[in-house]
Amino acid sequence: MSVAVFLQGPHGPFFAELAKRLSQRGVITHKINFNGGDRFFGWADSQVDFSGCEHDWPLFFRRYLLKHGAKAVFVYGDCRPLHAMARAVCESLDIPFGVFEEGYLRPDFVTFEWGGVNAFSPTDWSRETIDRYQGCGRQPGAPVGRTFSQRACFAIGYYLAMRFAKSRYPHYQHHRSRDWKAEGACWIRSFFRKGLYRTTQRFLTSKLTTDFSRKFFLFPLQTRDDFQLREHSDLLSMENAIDAVLESFARHAPANTVLVLKHHPMDRGFCHYQELVDALGARYKLSDRVIYCHDLHLPTLLDHARGVVTINSTVGISALLHRVPTKVLGRALYDMRGLTHQGSLSSFWKAPATVDYKLFQRFHTYLYEQTQLDGSFFKGINATIEEVGECLQQIVNSRSKDTPFEVGSTNTG
Repeated sequence: MSVAVFLQGPHGPFFAELAKRLSQRGVITHKINFNGGDRFFGWADSQVDFSGCEHDWPLFFRRYLLKHGAKAVFVYGDCRPLHAMARAVCESLDIPFGVFEEGYLRPDFVTFEWGGVNAFSPTDWSRETIDRYQGCGRQPGAPVGRTFSQRACFAIGYYLAMRFAKSRYPHYQHHRSRDWKAEGACWIRSFFRKGLYRTTQRFLTSKLTTDFSRKFFLFPLQTRDDFQLREHSDLLSMENAIDAVLESFARHAPANTVLVLKHHPMDRGFCHYQELVDALGARYKLSDRVIYCHDLHLPTLLDHARGVVTINSTVGISALLHRVPTKVLGRALYDMRGLTHQGSLSSFWKAPATVDYKLFQRFHTYLYEQTQLDGSFFKGINATIEEVGECLQQIVNSRSKDTPFEVGSTNTG
């Protein structure tokens, strides 16, 4: 019998439903829990708690995999400390390590890759491979729709369960520093701010699409604890990135242009940069050329933007879809000649490189067919589970890291 081991998944029942689907198809599923939230949402044929110290984890995990004859391990996110150590153990034992993540293409997709995602992706992203790729004609499924309410409820439930089972996992250190009370308060604040900004900043869309159309650069901010920022860039923090971009804009951007900073919607209740933006705007004499906004419609902004600066957000892919010149400050799989500006940030403000849209279309097809699953972790997950279940079963049964993960082979959309 084949054995699959699940570690931490996205907030909510996605991993539990996936484990059930694999179990129904003859795969023995195991789940290792690190806190009460993991256990609350978890399901597997066999569950075990790891309550030891972080430095004990690699040896515990190695022994567990060998004892149960694991043939695959699945995680959500490859940069969490416990998952990073697990990946190293799997590599040493030649056990396939499957990583789920938010979709490279959003909002209607999730990502799955063997071995790592984002800048750790083992997929061949070379221009030569993309140029040679022949798509299979896979078509996306139905749009997922809004998921904010589900995300918020799952997150609150997860952190409450983590808090009330704290004594059971005395050594657990979450990859985010906030405790359960702070996390809950932030999600409640996010609900309030969402409505507030929708009303108070509605006028900005009209202003940016008329007076400033093709005269503004968009800088979409990423979440403060984003591993993309922490692991896949040399910037120290989101505050450091804002400072660097504003300083460069002040020095090199044409005088008739404006810089728009758009707050990340999932960070809405967790942090606020208005005071920082005001202070930096005064320091760099940009007070009348910087706009800080929240819940404006992103596709509309992209239709009118002169260019996009991003650390390594998937908004960069959306910008390329809209043919908007894009500059990447960190490391991103779409940062390549022909798609993004390969010169310095200072040169980008003055003469941003255009997007080779035919190349982007080939890249988009390759990205979608090689790494994306239709659906969501948080809403209408049955279609996503159906699509991925058979593929994962085949991979687990074969135990081969060389077996291709053809995400389109069981598409039901």
